[in-house]
Amino acid sequence: MADRDPPSNTVVPFERRTVAPADPNNLLRVERLLREHGRSVARTYLPTLRAIDPRDPSALRSSLIATHREALEVMLAGAASVHALEAISEALDRALSAEPDEGAVEASLAALIDSRMRLPHNLPIFVEAAIFDLVDLGFPPTVVAAACEKLRRESTYFPEISEIVAACRETLARYRDQRRRVAQALADRRQAERWLADLTESAATGGGTVERLP
Repeated sequence: MADRDPPSNTVVPFERRTVAPADPNNLLRVERLLREHGRSVARTYLPTLRAIDPRDPSALRSSLIATHREALEVMLAGAASVHALEAISEALDRALSAEPDEGAVEASLAALIDSRMRLPHNLPIFVEAAIFDLVDLGFPPTVVAAACEKLRRESTYFPEISEIVAACRETLARYRDQRRRVAQALADRRQAERWLADLTESAATGGGTVERLP
């Protein structure tokens, strides 16, 4: 990440902060995309297909082509679309490359605080310390927002700063893993479409070779 000015050690009371908070709803776009398309992304993969050898008997080649086409069509019917995969990939890339931002961290913490009846007695100091730590540790704004949302929904008691940091680390690792999975799913989807086009052409020409299959 780019070099940043070191955060000030001076504590500014929470109610007197001048940083304009970001919209937490915009910061949760990645979470919404993953919830909406998570299952279809998991169903996007290359099925294992037996290679079609041009030396195979014609009847066997025709049978394999029909079987392979069906397997690919079934997978593609339940798979995430290229548009959805590209949207998720772009959102994850943007989220993971974003610089830490005090205003975004404050907005995420505010959403967590507003949902609680019992809060720390030293809330302004707690918030300042949390902002300092989360920015200093380099967490992107979207990661902080998703971690705070998870804590808001799942934690019984108001979390300590160490718990917020742990949730951010877990979310960061999950987003990096999801980016890898989405990239693989996009590559698999495009390869499956090429194979299906090749198989369809081969079937139309009498079951010849299918060069793109392994």
